[in-house]
Amino acid sequence: MKIGVRLPIEGAKVSPENITTVARLAEELGYYSVWGPDHVVLPEKMESYYPYDNNQWPYPTEVKILDPLLALVWAAAVAPSVKLGTSVLIGPLRNPVLLAKQVSSLDFLSGGRVILGLGVGWMKEEFDIIGESFSNRGKRTDEMVELMRQFWTGETVDFQGEFYQVSACKMHPPSIQQPIPILWGGYSEAALKHVARMGDGWAPTKRTFEQLATGIRKIKEYCLEYGRDPNSIIIVARPGPIYQINADTLTRYQELGIRHVIIDPPLTGPDLTACQAEMKHVAELCGLEPRK
Repeated sequence: MKIGVRLPIEGAKVSPENITTVARLAEELGYYSVWGPDHVVLPEKMESYYPYDNNQWPYPTEVKILDPLLALVWAAAVAPSVKLGTSVLIGPLRNPVLLAKQVSSLDFLSGGRVILGLGVGWMKEEFDIIGESFSNRGKRTDEMVELMRQFWTGETVDFQGEFYQVSACKMHPPSIQQPIPILWGGYSEAALKHVARMGDGWAPTKRTFEQLATGIRKIKEYCLEYGRDPNSIIIVARPGPIYQINADTLTRYQELGIRHVIIDPPLTGPDLTACQAEMKHVAELCGLEPRK
């Protein structure tokens, strides 16, 4: 089982030192990956439907949230073996050319360790503040993925889409990975179709085992519909507070064919003691091999 851990780049424990501590411990314990969430800006008044935690957005506008790609650069320097993932980055808030450059630069600097988790977002107010359309975000994200994958090759790009047009240009250096794996977040029908049609994997957050099973079944059905091999899709589960990682849940993951799990260790108390203890417990439970 591949185990990942969410870095403290959101909330009260955000600091350069804490990111370094968690990333280094992940490296030492044999974790496969480290992950960062994403929000750019938060409105003081919000009416958007929040799809998690009983639909109650839990954070004030003053909550610290770092840019995940920059935070992963910081983590990459002290954890030279772990994969670097976003869970998930809100793609359509950004310009695809600039995002392609940022992601390929991270992949280049880290020696090919990026896993790009993408989502289309749910907070309309955030889109309004940045000046991007909320209504067409799904279609724009499809185009963004196609365009970024072309840029990452280092070859000449000529792209004429509905939303983005690029002619006769190149982006260098190309990404180390060809291509950088893209996992889709979310669990709506649209998100599952995104996964099956053009994703390398599915990375949902806070889903029950029943919801995971349903999503996996639908992705397999859509893959066959789109002419793709269902076994090529990577499933990365991030349960959050829905349930604990233990022997029973690991067995259920195996039964569902899930081989990569992200934990959200507790970030309570005056320091990282609880977080470190949970990371060590999960590492022992999952039989991770410490790195020397």
